[in-house]
Amino acid sequence: MPALPDIAPDDRTRNFRLGIEGFEYADLFNAQGLERLLAAFDERLSTADSELHQSYLAYRENRGADLDDIATSELLVALAPHVGAFIADLFGVEEERQVCIERTRHDYAALFTYKRAVVDKVEAKFKKENPADWDLDKIDDDMQLLKRTTSPEGVEHRDEECATSVVAARLANLSAHYHKLTKGKPGEIEDADAQIAELREHLRLNPQAARTFAEAAAIADPLDFVSNLLGYVERWTYAAMQDPTLRARVEDWVVFKTLPRTDFSQLVHFDTRSDGGMTTLGANEPELRRRDGFTLTDERMGEREVWFEVDHCIYCHDRDRDSCSKGMRHKGGELHVNPLGVTLTGCPLEEKISEAHVLKRDGDNIASLALIMIDNPLCPGTGHRICNDCMKGCIYQKVAPVDIPQIETNVLTDVLHMPFGLEIYLLLTRWNPLNVKRPTALAYNGKKVLVVGMGPAGYTLAHYLMNEGFAVVGIDALKIEPLPSELKGDAKLLPEAVRDFTTIYEDLDERVMAGFGGVAEYGITVRWDKNFLKVIYLSLARRHNFKLYGGVRFGGTLTIEDAWRLGFDHIAIASGAGKPTVINLKNNLIRGIRKASDFLMALQLTGAAKKSSMANLQVRLPAGVIGGGLTAIDTATELVAYYPVQVEKILDRYEKLVEEHGEKNVRSRYDDEEAAILDEFLEHGRAIRAERQKARSEGREPDFLPLVNSWGGVTQFYRKDLSDSPAYRQNHEEVQKALEEGIRYAPCMNPVEAIADAHGHLRAVRFERQAEEDGRWRSRGEPIEVPLRSLMVAAGTSPNIIYETEHPGTFDLDGKFFRHFEPQWNGGAPSLEASEQGTIPKIASPAPFTSYERDGRYISFFGDNHPVYAGNVVKAMASAKDGYPYIVRLFESELERLDARDQAERDAALDTLVSILDEELVATVQAVHRLTPAIVEVVARAPMAARKFHPGQFYRIQNLESGAPVVEGTSLAAEALALTGAWVDREQGLISLITLEMGTSSKLCALWEPGQEIVVMGPTGAPTEIPQNETVLLAGGGLGNAVLFSIGKAMREAGNRVIYFAGYKTSDGVFKVEEIEAASDIVVWAVDPLPGVEPIPTTRPQDKSFVGNIVKAMLAYATGELGEAPIALADVDRIIAIGSDGMMAAVKAARYGVLEPHLKAKHTAIGSINSSMQCMMKGVCAQCLCRHEDPVTGEESFVYSCNNQDQLLDEVDFSNLHQRLRQNSMQEKLSDLWLDHLLDEYRRR
Repeated sequence: MPALPDIAPDDRTRNFRLGIEGFEYADLFNAQGLERLLAAFDERLSTADSELHQSYLAYRENRGADLDDIATSELLVALAPHVGAFIADLFGVEEERQVCIERTRHDYAALFTYKRAVVDKVEAKFKKENPADWDLDKIDDDMQLLKRTTSPEGVEHRDEECATSVVAARLANLSAHYHKLTKGKPGEIEDADAQIAELREHLRLNPQAARTFAEAAAIADPLDFVSNLLGYVERWTYAAMQDPTLRARVEDWVVFKTLPRTDFSQLVHFDTRSDGGMTTLGANEPELRRRDGFTLTDERMGEREVWFEVDHCIYCHDRDRDSCSKGMRHKGGELHVNPLGVTLTGCPLEEKISEAHVLKRDGDNIASLALIMIDNPLCPGTGHRICNDCMKGCIYQKVAPVDIPQIETNVLTDVLHMPFGLEIYLLLTRWNPLNVKRPTALAYNGKKVLVVGMGPAGYTLAHYLMNEGFAVVGIDALKIEPLPSELKGDAKLLPEAVRDFTTIYEDLDERVMAGFGGVAEYGITVRWDKNFLKVIYLSLARRHNFKLYGGVRFGGTLTIEDAWRLGFDHIAIASGAGKPTVINLKNNLIRGIRKASDFLMALQLTGAAKKSSMANLQVRLPAGVIGGGLTAIDTATELVAYYPVQVEKILDRYEKLVEEHGEKNVRSRYDDEEAAILDEFLEHGRAIRAERQKARSEGREPDFLPLVNSWGGVTQFYRKDLSDSPAYRQNHEEVQKALEEGIRYAPCMNPVEAIADAHGHLRAVRFERQAEEDGRWRSRGEPIEVPLRSLMVAAGTSPNIIYETEHPGTFDLDGKFFRHFEPQWNGGAPSLEASEQGTIPKIASPAPFTSYERDGRYISFFGDNHPVYAGNVVKAMASAKDGYPYIVRLFESELERLDARDQAERDAALDTLVSILDEELVATVQAVHRLTPAIVEVVARAPMAARKFHPGQFYRIQNLESGAPVVEGTSLAAEALALTGAWVDREQGLISLITLEMGTSSKLCALWEPGQEIVVMGPTGAPTEIPQNETVLLAGGGLGNAVLFSIGKAMREAGNRVIYFAGYKTSDGVFKVEEIEAASDIVVWAVDPLPGVEPIPTTRPQDKSFVGNIVKAMLAYATGELGEAPIALADVDRIIAIGSDGMMAAVKAARYGVLEPHLKAKHTAIGSINSSMQCMMKGVCAQCLCRHEDPVTGEESFVYSCNNQDQLLDEVDFSNLHQRLRQNSMQEKLSDLWLDHLLDEYRRR
């Protein structure tokens, strides 16, 4: 079949003819076209193998139910090459496919024949000889001569391993052939005698070979002749295994690779050293790997290394013993548990692993991928450096298991890098004849499912439901960047076919962090290629029955009732992990301490890892990580990588700013502590730059690890032994890789106290050594103080059940999880029965339903929310695979009655719904107003978010990186801003968001233009409590006044009297005077007493004006200094203070000082706490944690300010809050000046 012609660039339809008669590209995007394509496959299969076709039809008709596992595997392995050939013809790549098959079969056979017939046997043959006594130079010369003389044409030009293997395999095969003949058995090589004659002729024609191999040439017997020549190969092979010089030449040859024994007590190799009185583990020096930034850190195995793993596999499926897929079971059916306590369930998806390996061995990557995708259609989201359940369950338990994830990912990438490889993969997500349960995606069936969360569980569920004909609308609270329109197409225009995958491939340190994929985006490091997320995103986004909305919080923006009102038929919750665990550590939240989720999200979602980013993430060394799971491991490696990026970026920007503004001007912004941190970073940045320049001059990769370690390095601390840690037990490979990247691991260390320096920044952490006694870990009473400037805590998370917290009584809970229910089908709507089958996949039932059951509607849940499937990516995906049939069955009777004649009506109804959702959920800029020299109002249009607003709540505001201007290599994309709705217009869907230009992101708001799409996530936080018939004092400082407009208005509407103290640094900072007046009965205006300041003018007779801070204004009002007070301060029942942390702290203190005589003894005092925030999703990143201390008992507690911003002033630790707000202060000041520099350039354009 000829290759497809180039697509004309002016083809406005983007359609083109495919390689199979009667099909066009457009046919691949509709159900009718896919059904016709299946019929075409049937016709071709019938012609090629009518018996196989009949078997296939019977298998498909019964949806695989009538065949046992062994017969199913046999049939699928036979069918898959036909699928591979058909798809190759469809896209005009059959020639490439055949070349790959032929080369793989030839080279694979040669390599592993050589390995099995020669390499694996020579040690026994020569064990009594000493290679040191041999003439190794002659042995090597003879081997090279033999290869040159006897290699088939062209092979001598191949690499040495291949050339050696071809010659060795040829001789070994001939030897085996003649051995069989001598035993009276038929040989296997038809032209063996001709090959012998050819070998003799080659030796005769080469004079040097004729002399060297004269003894062999003189032997008449073909077996003895071949054996003599094979002896040269065997002797050289043994020498290559023993001699250091030869061994260095072949160290990367897979034929010499051996399998290490598995010792479950020593799965990780390390050296041990004493570091400052503690024992740490690390990689041996030669094993350390150099890392430079956030490019892909693992390029994966090469082709031959993958072949080694394939050859290692013994293809157990033909005996129904493929435990890698099905789990390793005892004779009674119970699953094995390995010595680490891990239940060997095998692949949670039950991917057909062994069968796919057979096809990979044969070089048919498309066929192998089609087999994989029967059970794992979104395989870009699994594989290498993601999951290893299959390896845990591999039949090899005493030696290294088959590296199945490497093979799987290699199959995928080999296809993706074929011409039209991406299109081949994407087609297989919608059309796969091997998947007889759903060989083609169905047309839209009229049923609509809302999927909450687009992480691994959510996107997998979306795939399965769409193939069943459901429409899926995904929502995610994260910012979701759009895909390029030409890649995904739309209802009117086909997507542009991608011929070359590299044209859409992005380097990981430069890619747009799209937000799609949830924890796969922000929680998994660049050990994994996140271009795979784009592949999955495309597989969904190209579907007509899929729509995704970012910045939509379930329970805030959109509720269950909204979903039913909009016409959704089902809701599936896949919102992932929730709140991080707060450990028992004294001084838990001093500056320098973060949760690991906060660090990873700031790094990989907000974008601090990118040189082009304005995101601020200040990290100092030495750094530590608390925890024993994979999140702790990932955090540690990324700290090692981030520090050089951070200091180098700071140095580059600092030098440019000094050149522009002068060093004195730049440094004048910093206090003493910040200046010291800046100098620390500049010194380190210069060292990083010098190493980079030195490496460049020496033609090598830079090695930053010695520098990072000299500055204190990164150490992971765990309270038990390494072998007890979750990471070791579940994925020891990642522990090994982390050590190789230079982290140190300190076991048996329990943190007890964080110690601050004179500035309130983390200086050290005090640990207690732990020891195991009688099966329990206890303190040895040996404290040790470890110098640390940064500490990341990765102590686990809880499921995300925030909806129940916000809307109590919606769901039944089972501990930290939603209670999971198995339906009892009775012919109508099912009844729900709580599952009590445990939490191990394949043992416990999927039980995907929550307790919600109202008016015939149900809500299901998946992934980390679900107790059976929590824990890793592939289990989350398995929850979707196992659970989606339950959703389909809910609508079984209705779907049976579908009338194809109504398809156009169904499609039109879906288009209408999408139009409504676009109108309701897509946020755009309506207008941008400058209110004062430093305050900007963004009026956003976000109808549903506007209608859900209650006074006191706020929104997360961002622009999209994909549409942000880029100036001097810096993207003008804002970090997430927490802004309160100053006012909302529910009818028009408008929200007023007012920001003070005090940092980079707030300054960027002024650049936004009407019509620009932005993210307005929320509302989030808690509505301010609105009492009735009270006297309320509102105290607003600067921007805090924007928050109080709506609160004061609501207070007055509820019958409350409102005294409003509005404080400002300068009189030109006053804004929205009419709104303030409308929110109050009395306004007391206050302006700080700067030189030449004038009182803020009043416009109402009852209002007052004062020069001084807001506390003094309150005192002046109370004492009559401002004249008659129509509402006495002593009448105040409730104080609500909103402003800077300093202002709110002052109000808190004054209530027990100068204001105490003028206030009721029992009044309520609340502050809207301005903790630093990132996710604002009510407990995911934990950046907003605020320390509280009970004023009576002294008991410490922690509050998520993004969940409840209104907090009792008496409980808030304002000193700690102030310190945490300075977490990134040095970077923020430099970034602020850098942005001014960029804006000057931007305005000159």
